[in-house]
Amino acid sequence: MSDEERVSKREVRLAQTVAARLPEVLSKRRLTPAFAGFFVTRTRGLTLFFAALDTGRIEYLERYTSADLLHQISTELGGLPVYVSNTTGLRYAVLLSARPRLPRQVELPAEIGAGRVGLGVRMDGQHVVLSWPRLGHVLTAGMTGSGKSVFLRSLVYQALRDGMQLLLADIDQATFPMLAGNSAALMAPIATNAAEVADLVERALGECDSRAALFQTVPGYPENVDEYNQHAEQKLQRVLIVLDEFSAVAAAVPQIKERIGALAWRGRKFGLHVVFAAQEFTKELVGPLRDQVNLALCFRVRSAEMAKRVGCAGAERIAANRPGLAMTDRWGPVQTYFVDKALLNVGQHAVLSMTATERAVFSRALEDGGRVTRERVMRWTGASEWQSRRWIEQWARRGWIAKSTQNNAYEITPNLRYLLSNPPTPPTTSISLQQPPEVYPQNFKGERDEIT
Repeated sequence: MSDEERVSKREVRLAQTVAARLPEVLSKRRLTPAFAGFFVTRTRGLTLFFAALDTGRIEYLERYTSADLLHQISTELGGLPVYVSNTTGLRYAVLLSARPRLPRQVELPAEIGAGRVGLGVRMDGQHVVLSWPRLGHVLTAGMTGSGKSVFLRSLVYQALRDGMQLLLADIDQATFPMLAGNSAALMAPIATNAAEVADLVERALGECDSRAALFQTVPGYPENVDEYNQHAEQKLQRVLIVLDEFSAVAAAVPQIKERIGALAWRGRKFGLHVVFAAQEFTKELVGPLRDQVNLALCFRVRSAEMAKRVGCAGAERIAANRPGLAMTDRWGPVQTYFVDKALLNVGQHAVLSMTATERAVFSRALEDGGRVTRERVMRWTGASEWQSRRWIEQWARRGWIAKSTQNNAYEITPNLRYLLSNPPTPPTTSISLQQPPEVYPQNFKGERDEIT
């Protein structure tokens, strides 16, 4: 073991102190300190102490993983960060080494592949990259200037890259004004008041009804949109629903809370992802939402009570000069990715996310009159008829091609013609990402252990 990998004498003494104090803290909470063992490991420059619990000797596991208990353990240990891992049993992870410093800004890596969504960088330098199904629904809170709007734009940008459809609520009309004219991606106009948001939710529930009927038309009894797409000719794209300033909407239209519950549980099956965003969430609103979301992510907020309420204790201590830094209920602090809002202008995402094959097809089509047909795509790429049809459907949804009014064939749109001739400059990635690891939302709380 090198000097860099060796656990220091100070960390060994600290681990001994933690091992002695943990049973005392659990006993104070009237919990059984049934520890199966302790061990210390050093990985990626971090020294971690693990305390494994014997789950066969304890009841009500949720009492051992509550945010309130983790906060008390951290306090009793002099502020050491405490996390939970329960992939191979239930374990507490305590960071013994100094906290690593996160960069102040991290551009969204261009290497993140289609079908995956990047959130940001963790304290240990790992990039948090999930599949859309793993992301599920999200709750995010943050004050003005904290980075919440940039985070929402990052999710939308990646949804556009993957050809997803959008339902957006933007009460202040400051988060998504550049998308107002993107008729190819928007399933409905952007909602700008509480009544329109309620209508948008009903539109999303109507989409669930439509998809439920479509699910009945294919064999195999699909349980989710991916299984449906394996059997259906006409594929269904995922839908990203962003409800900004949701607390204000819920206060103005109280009945929306019940409808949101229905949308959240139905949306999981039919490929609809809901992001609930607000400057703060009341206790009454958080309760129902916390049962529906896979991830809570909190930027700087006004009070410790608010941060604790959404499961992101410590978010109130984020400095005002650290936009984009957020506490999560899964990985602790995360520096979320930055995406320039200019990239969300209609069509600007197209060239940046275009594959080499797609660029070759469109260049060839421009040389030959601009028409894009299934037969041409098959001939130019060697792809199957099924794959060629699927590509054309995706390109049409993205607004890259459209049916001609004269012959009903697909043609490259004027906007894409311009972008192919004048491509925007791609963002510079601050941190390189070689084959980004998929970090599932269970890393310290119900996930496979990435740090042992």
